Amino acid sequence: MTRRRTFDPGAVPVGFWCREDVAQALTSRDVGQLFRLFLGQFADCTQTQLALLTQHDRSDISNWVRGARQGRVSDIEVLTRIADGLQIPDQARLLLGLAPAGSFPLNPTPAVPRQRAAGRDADDAATASTPVRVAICGSRAPDTDASVIDAAVRCLARLVMSRNYKVSHGPVGVGIEVMTYIADQYRPPDIALAIGLFGHRNVIQDAEFVIVIGGGAGTQAEVDLALSMGKPIIALPASGGTARRFYHQAARDHRLRVSLDDEQFAALNACADPGEDFVRIVEHLINNDLGAPND
Repeated sequence: MTRRRTFDPGAVPVGFWCREDVAQALTSRDVGQLFRLFLGQFADCTQTQLALLTQHDRSDISNWVRGARQGRVSDIEVLTRIADGLQIPDQARLLLGLAPAGSFPLNPTPAVPRQRAAGRDADDAATASTPVRVAICGSRAPDTDASVIDAAVRCLARLVMSRNYKVSHGPVGVGIEVMTYIADQYRPPDIALAIGLFGHRNVIQDAEFVIVIGGGAGTQAEVDLALSMGKPIIALPASGGTARRFYHQAARDHRLRVSLDDEQFAALNACADPGEDFVRIVEHLINNDLGAPND
């Protein structure tokens, strides 16, 4: 009797994970649909081999595929076993809500200053390849919108993971919420400790961009410091608090809009989705300001 060859998940083309239907299954964490798509695409892979690869019982795989078991999964351990077993690439892991297979770049040391796109030459190439450092400022002050902040935290966490940004933040506030969300939802292996910086100046001074979500008096102090240092400030007015007040102030005084043109500035106040749309704008502004390619 000929023994069936074991399926090699490393041979799965990257294009499979980029398919729209696969991306949708990953984003919704619909394991049942993901397995159906996988088995439908790769005839050499059986449910038994899928069970072995993902460390599940054969009956579990069968129930997911048949729809007899809830397809949507929230258990991080289960999702991790599936991602590791199928050797899902990093960008697809992020859609699933997991950390990339590589380590997360936590580094409390000061950032090396870099040139903006307009003044960068060949000698700056090595520096430009280092991770971007952003300061995430803000808090849930009384005049802020909690639901908008919740959405911003989730989306900023995904952006930080996908772009490997380094984050400066205080010991409390939205910045530490983003890092906690990353630790709980993405489980990067080297994020057992997030270092909050004491002193508003310490939060701001090494950042290349300052992101403001909500906030009260402490956040306003950080905004004032950022302005005095000429740091680009990207505020989400829908989150309320200091972010909204700064936005209205910048609407009256163009000098406060470092690195933002009128169209980009207006887009911050027109976010239909205060999480997803805001993060797309942030990523676009950072990419353009540093001369990085949009991909």
